[in-house]
Amino acid sequence: MPEQVSEHPLIDHKYGIRSPVKIPDLELELYAFRNRLQPNEGGLGTFDHFRNATKMLWPKMSWNPWLEAQVEGLCEHDYVGWAGCGASGKTFGATLFATVWWLANPSKTTVVLTSTTAKMIRKRMWANLQDLVRKSRGFPGNMVDSKMSLQAIKGDDRHSISAIAVAEGNTSKAVANIQGIHAERVMVIIDEATDTPEAAFEACTNLSKGCREFKMLVIGNPASKFDPHGRFCTPAKGWRSVTIEDQHWLTERGMCRRFDGMKSPNISEGRTKYPYLITQDQVLSAMRHEGEQSPTFWKYTRGFWSPDGMVKTVLSESLIETHTPTKSLVFTTNVQIVAGLDPGFGGDRCILRFAKVGTANDKVSILFQDIIHISVNAQLTEPVHYQIANRVKEECNKRGVPPDKFGLDSSGEGGGLADILTREWGVIHRTEFGGSPSTIPVSDEDSRPSNEAYDRKVTELWFSMRKWVVEERVGGMDIETLQEFCGRMFDDSKRKISVESKTVMKQRTGKSPDLADAAVVLLDLVRKTAVLEPRFTKMDKVWEKLVKDADSIYYDETIEA
Repeated sequence: MPEQVSEHPLIDHKYGIRSPVKIPDLELELYAFRNRLQPNEGGLGTFDHFRNATKMLWPKMSWNPWLEAQVEGLCEHDYVGWAGCGASGKTFGATLFATVWWLANPSKTTVVLTSTTAKMIRKRMWANLQDLVRKSRGFPGNMVDSKMSLQAIKGDDRHSISAIAVAEGNTSKAVANIQGIHAERVMVIIDEATDTPEAAFEACTNLSKGCREFKMLVIGNPASKFDPHGRFCTPAKGWRSVTIEDQHWLTERGMCRRFDGMKSPNISEGRTKYPYLITQDQVLSAMRHEGEQSPTFWKYTRGFWSPDGMVKTVLSESLIETHTPTKSLVFTTNVQIVAGLDPGFGGDRCILRFAKVGTANDKVSILFQDIIHISVNAQLTEPVHYQIANRVKEECNKRGVPPDKFGLDSSGEGGGLADILTREWGVIHRTEFGGSPSTIPVSDEDSRPSNEAYDRKVTELWFSMRKWVVEERVGGMDIETLQEFCGRMFDDSKRKISVESKTVMKQRTGKSPDLADAAVVLLDLVRKTAVLEPRFTKMDKVWEKLVKDADSIYYDETIEA
């Protein structure tokens, strides 16, 4: 707004705004929108000013109930999550709001649009932005398509709407670009948030520091309550406070709005009034081909997190909520530091993990701690196996971990690495993922030896972690590792439980569960070397009591005789 100059007469405008110069109606609406002028202040309310400005810029724009709900939520809250079905207009609504929010003060504003890949951004949000600019009436700014940037002034990338891919190529470079953004007003939109790397998500969140106005919108088709999108959308009162019938709820920082394909405006209208939104025919087709109880139907049609049990995975959201393996543990005795390695040959990550082991709540328990990502350099003269071995010894020595408290996955090439460490360091613990299950009892409640319950060693390893979580012997586990445990499916329809192969899991999820593999190596080491108490299972104790009771009856009868 132009500064008021006392020597010039002031002009009265709408909404109680006064200025020495005539202000165009569009600028008045954008000013009122930016300052959130409410009726008691002479304005119409943030949403109505947004809509007025939008009508002036794009008179032929089609509005629908979902678009109105999207804009209203962003007008009322600064931290907003959207969860919904496919074809719910989420990407368009996000781009529209961001464009008008930027236009309200472009010389002091930065809007960051993120998605997993440059191709996806260009196809979705950037295409929407280009279309809005092209169809607007006199839209200002300098469009640089090659950089996917709309600059307030030519050459000014700081005050712009820019698109950044966060999950392809060098993620650290994308994070650095995001962290370098500074402006008075900042808005961040994270599209495809379920697949956004944690580092990029945190970098976007940290942009709130140092600016006067900040907005954040996180968009996704619901997948897991523990991925970045799910955590952002977590209800303030917990997941048990919402159901499939809820269309919006408050979160710790703002609100989440959900778009359910079963409640599409097209279905409410009884006809396809909005062809760009999901239709009744599409919903019925999904019911027939996917099934109403399939995870795909919940994700892309209902737009809600599928209930536990629909897909059998090693860990689940409800198990984690109930037993909280992220908690801290207080050890009373026998505390030791142990380490485990998933070498990650074949292109996977090389993960070294550390944990404390000891007695907590009268049970041998494990508290996960540091995670070290070991990077190897194939161009060095030192062989890769020796690079890994040297780094392992270095990190273990820092923490006082001796060889006999270290374990690794010795499958495949891991066997050669194990030989090197044994020869140059000492005898270590080896875990063969492809081997046969052990004879260790399944759990305190299940006295069967593991080789009677599981089809192969990898199943025993992963299910041992499940058992320890349920027995509340696990603490300090990070969210990304939990996601991997929640991502691995299993089949219990036969006599022995079988987890899916890593190859199948990688094809299905696009990721290798290296963090979880390193964690189960650690647990295997603990199960085989720690003094596990009680050694007898609960079923053993029940049987022992029954025997004693029977003996006492027999003894009493003998005395009476």
